[in-house]
Amino acid sequence: MDAPRPNPSSTSSALAQLTGLRFVAAFAVLLSHLDFLGADPGSWGSWIYETLFRQGYCGVSFFYVLSGFILSQAYGYRLASGETQLRSYFMLRICRIGPLHWVMALFFLAWLAAAKGAVPGPGTIGLNMLLLHAWSPDFTVHYALNGPSWSLSDELFFYAAFPWLSRVSTRILAPCLVLGLMLITALAVSAMIWQPAYSPKLEWLFYVAPPVRLADFVTGMLLHRAWQQNWGRRWAGTTAELCVTLAIPAAMVGFSLLALPMPLRWQLAYLPLMAGAVLVFAHGRGAISQVLRCRWPVLLGEASFALYLTHRPLVTLAARLWGGDPALAPVLAAMLPPVCIALSIAVFLLFERPLLRRMRRRLRQRGQTNDPAGGGLKAWQPS
Repeated sequence: MDAPRPNPSSTSSALAQLTGLRFVAAFAVLLSHLDFLGADPGSWGSWIYETLFRQGYCGVSFFYVLSGFILSQAYGYRLASGETQLRSYFMLRICRIGPLHWVMALFFLAWLAAAKGAVPGPGTIGLNMLLLHAWSPDFTVHYALNGPSWSLSDELFFYAAFPWLSRVSTRILAPCLVLGLMLITALAVSAMIWQPAYSPKLEWLFYVAPPVRLADFVTGMLLHRAWQQNWGRRWAGTTAELCVTLAIPAAMVGFSLLALPMPLRWQLAYLPLMAGAVLVFAHGRGAISQVLRCRWPVLLGEASFALYLTHRPLVTLAARLWGGDPALAPVLAAMLPPVCIALSIAVFLLFERPLLRRMRRRLRQRGQTNDPAGGGLKAWQPS
């Protein structure tokens, strides 16, 4: 069940619904950062945040699974056949996630310096700029500057591993994934027994650490191979899409109300749901997929990377200015998302898209690439 040569028709409009879904995942991450809603424990806003919004970090799992799927579709055959050179692949991937990350990191550094805050040391800044900060178990390092950027450090690791993983047969890759998930589960159970209290080191191990999150990425790669063989196509219609769409928020609420231990909740509990969502919507046979392929959902999905990286400073600034009045928290929470979305669209249209087009044009002129991602597949993984 190894991936055959991709069908050219499936690299644009046929998978546009996955682009639209990226916005939903990025929006969920944004909601998880509206933590000022929890300032008043007895309020309904606090209950909504703790029960649902806080679980929005599960959107990262969706991005990682989607990343493995989309990279397999866009580059799997082309790298193996030499149609896309390894050097061009890495340049395009770095240009996809690097520039906006660096701009936002510099913004945070300037902000901290102007506010006379705690500016990170040169080592932390260097790891951040090189997208290596997720490898540090110190939360002051992997969450330094623009906090959500830790996931890009994981993505860089996935990008580096993909050209070699894509050559591994399913007969080997699938059992390796199962063994890896079994090991992660054993570690999670051990952590719950020996250290039941929350620990930043445990959060790093089960949420941030690149080798652990590689399981999400490999899941996406295997899903792509299953999708190429039409696995699940027969039942992937409107009913299946609706079930997946409702199951994820229901699980977010359920895991919260049941107080599912965090070592399980950070990755393992959400991985099957995200894998099911990617496979069902990849077939794109339902009514929800039809809506997601419309112009505005696709545009929002294309701007999801900008939303992912630019929302944190706006939320942080607003939370510092609101004055701590519990009555204003719901108003602030209602105002911030549309502002963040508008900013992300502007950043995508005025900065991201022109930069990527220029880069791809230069590589084509040099004859170094026939980049499939220049068309309709616009997965940023981070996602």
